[in-house]
Amino acid sequence: MTTFLRRKTPELLMIGLTLLLFLSVFILFDLPLDVYIIAASIVLFISVIYWIIAFITFKKEMKLADELRENQALLKQLRNEHNDYRDEVESYFLLWVHQMKTPITAVKLLLEHPDDDMISLVRQEVLQIDNYTNLTLSYLKLMNTTTDMTFSQVKLDDLILPLLKKYSILFIHYHTKLHYEPIDDFVLTDARWSSIMVEQLLNNALKYARGGDIWITFDNREHQLDIRDNGVGISDTDLPKIFDRGFSGFNGRLNDKSSGLGLYITSTVGRRLNQPVTVKSNAGQGSTFTIHFKSPQSNLSFL
Repeated sequence: MTTFLRRKTPELLMIGLTLLLFLSVFILFDLPLDVYIIAASIVLFISVIYWIIAFITFKKEMKLADELRENQALLKQLRNEHNDYRDEVESYFLLWVHQMKTPITAVKLLLEHPDDDMISLVRQEVLQIDNYTNLTLSYLKLMNTTTDMTFSQVKLDDLILPLLKKYSILFIHYHTKLHYEPIDDFVLTDARWSSIMVEQLLNNALKYARGGDIWITFDNREHQLDIRDNGVGISDTDLPKIFDRGFSGFNGRLNDKSSGLGLYITSTVGRRLNQPVTVKSNAGQGSTFTIHFKSPQSNLSFL
């Protein structure tokens, strides 16, 4: 309203001055004031109608201007998000290509002198290629916020046993001992995404507990799945950041196969499924990663 009046101030002054001028003329020449009053009333009436129409038009213009500013702000936000998405994808794929070159080169060299030991090593490198590829696909799907997640009752053994079979070659090669008893309990989750979570935690344990022990246990009262190892552990300075995207920490810098995305994906999936992941660790004493599942009877609002 204030803006509108400020815009119409010159018109108001012009009409006021005009009416004042005519009043002076009527008084100076001793003309009938009744005629002046009638004429002034007509002028004021027409002016009021004009101002009402002008005010309605002004309100519409202001509304359109606000919508335009909002759309411009939204467009800028979408453009920035698109640029961030593009930069993120580009940077990750540069990292992915760099990491893929290592096992591919290793496979080529190993195949030049094939024997039983070489075949075992080739299988390990192929497993790493498979893991990097699955990690990339999972990362791209996570970046799409519309990715569906389907919840159902899932038997934990059905999640874990295929992964143990898949990674058995690494357990054997690195002489890592597995402590695992069949888990017949059910949890409410998305089987595919939970399998990704367990795989990344298992792969992480195998990476940093070579020649040590790995325990996989489930607390059916708290509905918590623990993946524990007695490997190198995590320092106090790295521990708060291990779930950050791209963070590999001191141990990761010592291991050229660390992408810094496995734990980030695990944590992000956990939030999406409303089954968070926590960690307890001390440097040199191993780590325990815990997935906090919900019971099959839970009535949940999933993210």
